[in-house]
Amino acid sequence: MMGTEAFSGAVFQMWAVFALILGALVFYVFERAAMEVTSLGIIAVLLLFFHFFPVVDADGAVLLPPLRILQGFANPALITVLALLVLGQGMIRTGVLERGAVWMLQWSQGHLPATGAIFLSLGTVAVVSAFLNNTPVVVIFIPIMQVLAARFGRSVSKIMMPLSFVAILGGMTTLIGSSTNLLVNSALIELQVTPF
Repeated sequence: MMGTEAFSGAVFQMWAVFALILGALVFYVFERAAMEVTSLGIIAVLLLFFHFFPVVDADGAVLLPPLRILQGFANPALITVLALLVLGQGMIRTGVLERGAVWMLQWSQGHLPATGAIFLSLGTVAVVSAFLNNTPVVVIFIPIMQVLAARFGRSVSKIMMPLSFVAILGGMTTLIGSSTNLLVNSALIELQVTPF
């Protein structure tokens, strides 16, 4: 059973980390410093904090050494998520996704009824979000769904909710479609359990 001192130390460490997270969010939102400086500062503060206030077990062994803290930032899943974000931004800035979505909208107007055009759009969102981050995919398809709703006299809200749900579902179907899947898979590998 955990002693009172160890418990109060754990509570202090937990609240200190929450305070650091809030401080980091404030720095990211107001951009008081460059994102890189803020990120490196967070790592430095974590390393210093857990050096002076270590997490120890009942035997006094340090459970969170500096190497473990740095391994979290060098996690292959985290690097994969960042690479996918870069890939998604590249596709947005080059206009590849937008041009494809506009072409699909124009093609569906002459060939498909209203329900078919909406289902085709939602199916495309599901497939694309399986390989890219959901947020840019939804952002690109919002105007397309608005045009479809207006053209076919449908309520926009009845199309936007399925758009969100389909993007989430598409992201959950592949390992790289969701950062959550990547992080959980990495944790499973680390625990030496069969990964996804």
